[in-house]
Amino acid sequence: MKTANTFVLLISLLLPSVAHYAEAEEEDKLQFSGFTRVVLGYLDDKDAEYVGYDNSVSFDQQSLIGLQADYTFNDQLSLTGQVIGHTGEQRASGLEWLYLTYTPSKALRIKLGKQRIPFFNYSDSLDVGFAYPWLTLPQQFYDTAFFSTFEGVLANYEYTFDNWVMNFEGYWGRHDDKIYLASGEIDTQVTGLYGVNTSAAYNNWTFRAAYNEGNANLTLPGAAQFVEVLNQFGFSQSAETLNPDGLIRFYQLSANYENLDYFVRSEVAKMVGESDPVPDIDSFYISAGYNFYPYTVYISYGDRDVYYDHPANEIPYGISPDLDVLAATYETVLAGFPDDKSQGTKIGLRWDWRYNVALKGEVTYVHADKISNDFALKDLGDFDGSAILYQFGVEWVF
Repeated sequence: MKTANTFVLLISLLLPSVAHYAEAEEEDKLQFSGFTRVVLGYLDDKDAEYVGYDNSVSFDQQSLIGLQADYTFNDQLSLTGQVIGHTGEQRASGLEWLYLTYTPSKALRIKLGKQRIPFFNYSDSLDVGFAYPWLTLPQQFYDTAFFSTFEGVLANYEYTFDNWVMNFEGYWGRHDDKIYLASGEIDTQVTGLYGVNTSAAYNNWTFRAAYNEGNANLTLPGAAQFVEVLNQFGFSQSAETLNPDGLIRFYQLSANYENLDYFVRSEVAKMVGESDPVPDIDSFYISAGYNFYPYTVYISYGDRDVYYDHPANEIPYGISPDLDVLAATYETVLAGFPDDKSQGTKIGLRWDWRYNVALKGEVTYVHADKISNDFALKDLGDFDGSAILYQFGVEWVF
């Protein structure tokens, strides 16, 4: 478990670069910016863990610091790099973005390199809490995708007519890194990764639709050896069931309304995995808030349903002791991929204390109908499925 010392160390490493910002500002071509957040949390149940928080006060889970550098070669070409230091164990610290941006016109922008995958409305600002009203993004929804960056090319085109602003975006590339679950980390490669999305803004309304897919290759410890044994016994169907490689599809829709006084924001998503060890996931959230500057109050509800379609066991019992062991082992392996279903309701307050500093408080009531211990909510013993998470955070951009 990382501690507060990790966070202090990350700050000490990045502060020299921040101090250099004053000098770099004089250079028009090179600009530095940054963001940080300190989030304290406490879960009111000793028998559970939620997004890393337990029955003790901690800021080790969602606190972070980031530094971004932008170098402008000319009016059309620029380079962006971003590094982030996380205190939580479910996100890796280091280089987050590194890409070239080519802007041949005001309407068209092309990016090449390591960058954010545009799965969601807030994909670009996942780590910049100052950019959204909540202290934390709706967890039941924003944990639907297991990874957030890719290496490749992205093109964005925008045009306006009358009161409409239309945006079209497409990307292609790959992802080669670890994904982090509550139960551990998994080496993951996603090739042939591509997606398209479009958004339309009209007056106070914004609508968005997205489609993404890629061929996933997951490294599951011990899976390859057991699959080989199944094939040796002639149970190819069962062997194929445990093959973690396959196509993943991801769909997203959203509708938002916002004016100076209040907002209503919503997103719905579905992930479909072709291989049996990769679940299907349905998720959504809806949130409403009221602005009375410098304060914003909000309420949000999110739901996520993670489910598998395990086939019937084709390995017969009662033929031989070896087959009995094989059948029991196969069922035990499948039991390691249980369904997971939870809901989260949060209320919160944001106070824009300064133009670049926001203080936030948030209370989340989480309830689980099914707990797999692979995702945000973990059962540590006699958990009854319901808990309350109290959080306070400071968001700062510079």
